[in-house]
Amino acid sequence: MPRFKVTTALVLIALVGASIIAVPALAAKAPRPSDPCDKELSVDDVQGILIGKAKINHYSMSESNPGEGCSLGVTGSGWAFVDISIRQGDMQSFQTLLFFVPPSRKSVAGIGDEAFSTPTKDSNVPNAKETDLYARKGKLQCIVELHRSNGDGEKLLVPTTDGAVAAKLGALCNKLFAARGGS
Repeated sequence: MPRFKVTTALVLIALVGASIIAVPALAAKAPRPSDPCDKELSVDDVQGILIGKAKINHYSMSESNPGEGCSLGVTGSGWAFVDISIRQGDMQSFQTLLFFVPPSRKSVAGIGDEAFSTPTKDSNVPNAKETDLYARKGKLQCIVELHRSNGDGEKLLVPTTDGAVAAKLGALCNKLFAARGGS
């Protein structure tokens, strides 16, 4: 009987292992849904935020599902990029999102129905800093983060204060809210 269990277990491991290998291979061939940088945003939208000609990356660290976000960035002796995502979410899910935002956040007027920014802090990207904005309009949520490398990355930013950064990031959210009807 123990031999049967070991053999059965080995067969199951082989089948599960094969399916784990096959699923990513199939997923890699599936087309990615369009994202905000395909439809609503362009490199021109970050000209007042980043110095230099931005490039688009059709991936966002903030997205929950493929197609919800993208990033626009520049490089020089350092690097900087705006990571943005927009998704459906009611007021309660927005409050849940804010629960994980440090209490040092500040309310920002003029962006959606409500918006909050965070002071510049160490980024989850190594050797970098970030400034974040979380906004909601109707049933849409926008998360936008400005990451830049320590040192030379700061030289690639137009706005220099947290308030000015929040206003520029908020303008991106407002553009997405307007394009999507804010509901």
